Amino acid sequence: MALLESNGYVFKPHEMPYMAGSPASPVHNRSRRIRYMLIGLLLSLNAGLQNGLLLAYLPQLRGELGLTMEQGGWIQVSYYMTYACMSIMYFKIRQSFGISRFVKLSLSLLLISNLLQIGINHYSIELISRAISGMGSSGMMVTSILYFTQGLTGKSKIIGMVLGGGLMQFGIPLARVLMPSLFADGEITHILIFQSVITLLCIGSVMALPLPPGLISRNLNKNDLVSFSLFAGGIALLCSFLVQGRIIWWTSENWLGWILAISIVMVSLALWLESKRSNPMLDWYWIARPQILMFGFLGAFTRVLTSEQTVGAAGLMETLGMQNEQMTTLYLIVILASALGIIASILTLKMTDLRRSISIALFGIAVGAFMDTHIGVQTRPEQIYLSQAIIAFSTLYFLGPMMIEGMVRALSTSPLHVMSYSAVFGVSQTVGGLGGAAIFSAFITYRTNIHLADMTQYFSFTYPIFNASFSQITNQFLYSGMSTQSVTNFALQELIAQSAKEATVHAYNDLFMLIGMGATVGFVYTSVNRLYYHLTGKVFLGKELAALANARNKK
Repeated sequence: MALLESNGYVFKPHEMPYMAGSPASPVHNRSRRIRYMLIGLLLSLNAGLQNGLLLAYLPQLRGELGLTMEQGGWIQVSYYMTYACMSIMYFKIRQSFGISRFVKLSLSLLLISNLLQIGINHYSIELISRAISGMGSSGMMVTSILYFTQGLTGKSKIIGMVLGGGLMQFGIPLARVLMPSLFADGEITHILIFQSVITLLCIGSVMALPLPPGLISRNLNKNDLVSFSLFAGGIALLCSFLVQGRIIWWTSENWLGWILAISIVMVSLALWLESKRSNPMLDWYWIARPQILMFGFLGAFTRVLTSEQTVGAAGLMETLGMQNEQMTTLYLIVILASALGIIASILTLKMTDLRRSISIALFGIAVGAFMDTHIGVQTRPEQIYLSQAIIAFSTLYFLGPMMIEGMVRALSTSPLHVMSYSAVFGVSQTVGGLGGAAIFSAFITYRTNIHLADMTQYFSFTYPIFNASFSQITNQFLYSGMSTQSVTNFALQELIAQSAKEATVHAYNDLFMLIGMGATVGFVYTSVNRLYYHLTGKVFLGKELAALANARNKK
C-alpha cells in the first residue's frame, strides 16, 4: 500500500485511513468542516433526487415518448438494476484506483446521464441514461458519507453514515414538492436541466474542496469481475421481475418466470464461486451466519413495511384523483418528519442497543398504518398528515442505526467484509422496497376484486340503495334530450365506476390493516429480543465492538 501525496503534507499516524479505500482523517478547522458537511448534504440530496424526479415525472415521460406502462417499468428497472449492487464494486475501485478517481467516476457518470437525457429524446437513450444514473447515484451516496465523516470529529464520524444514507431518502418527497414548479409549463426539459445544474454544482463543490487522499491496494482482479457480473446480473433480473410483475401481472407472461429462475441461478453461482476463493469479494460463510441473515431480513422486512408511504398513501391519493399540487403540503410534512427522524436517530444513538431504533420504528409504522384504516372516498391529504409524518419519522429513525450495525459486523471481521455488508444491505433495501411495492400492489388488486364482487351482487333494482342511486343519476338527465336507453347505460356505468373506486378504497383499508399487523409482530419480536439481552446481561454487538476496539489499539 502507498499513501497518495497531498501537496507535500505528511499525515500523522492518527490521521491515517482506517483501511484502503477510505480517505485520511486530518484535523480540519471549523469552517472547513462546515464546508465538508454542506457538500455532503448537496451530494446526498442530489443522489436521491435522481430517482425521485424520475418517479415524479415518469407519467409525463411516458406520454411524451408514447410509452406503454411496461416500457415505463423498464425505465425504473434500468435505474434499480445498477444502483442495487454498484456499492460492492465501488469499494474495490476505491481501493485499487484511489478516492479521487472514484469520486470523478461517480460524478462523471451522473453528468453523462443527465446530458444524455437532455440531448436525445428517445426511449433507448432513456434506458441507457437511467442505468448510468443508477451507477452514479450509488457512488454519490458513498461520496456524501465520506464528506460527512470529514466534517465530523472523533467517535461522531459514525454519524456520517446516518446523514448520508438518511438524507438520500429525501429524494422522493422533495421531488414531489419541486415537480409542480419545474413542470409548470409542461416542459420535461426544465426538469432535466435542473438535474444537470445540481450535478454541476456537485462537481464544482468537490473540485473546490476534494477529499483527503487514501491508501491504495491494487487487488481488483478478473475473478472479482466474474463474480460481480453474475451477482449483479442476478439482482438486476430480480428487480426486473418485481417491477414488471407488478405492472403486467405475475402469471400473464412466461418470461417473468424465466427471469426469476435465471436470477436465482446467477446469484447462487456467484456465491458458489466466491465460496471457493481464499480472498472472496463476497464471503458466503459470513453472509450465511444467523446474525447476518437476521440483519438482512429485518432490514428488508422494515423496508417492505415502509412501502406503506410510497405505495399505500401515494396510491390511495392517486386513486382519489389527487394531483401533485394538492399533495405538496403532505410531502413537505413528510420531509420535516424525516428530518426529525434523522435528528432523533443521532441523538438517541447507542452502539450497544442499535436494535432499539428498529423496535421504535416498527411501533411507529404500526401506529401510522392503523391510523390510516379510517380512510374513505372523501379522504383528502390533510386527513393523513399525522399518520404519514409518523411513518416518515420511523423510516429515517431506523435506517442509520441499521447501516451502522451492518458496518460494525463487517469491520469487526475484516475491512474486506464491507463488500459483503454492502451486498446484504443494498439488496435488502432495494429488493425490500421493490418487493414491498409488488406485494402490496398485488394485495390491493386481489382485495379490490373481492370487494367489487361483493358490491356488484347488489346491482339490482330490488335493493333500495341501488335504486335510489340509479334514480339520482338519471334525474340529472331528465331534460338533457338523451334517450332513455342512453341515460340508463350512462347511469349504470357511473355506478360501476363509483363501486370500483369504493372497492379500491376498501382494499387500501385492508392493506393498512395488514401493514399495521405486520409491524406489530415485528415490534413484539424485536422488543422480546432486546428484553433477552437486558435480562441475560449480554451486550448487543459486544464481541464486534470489542474486536474493533482491539484493532484500533493495535494501530
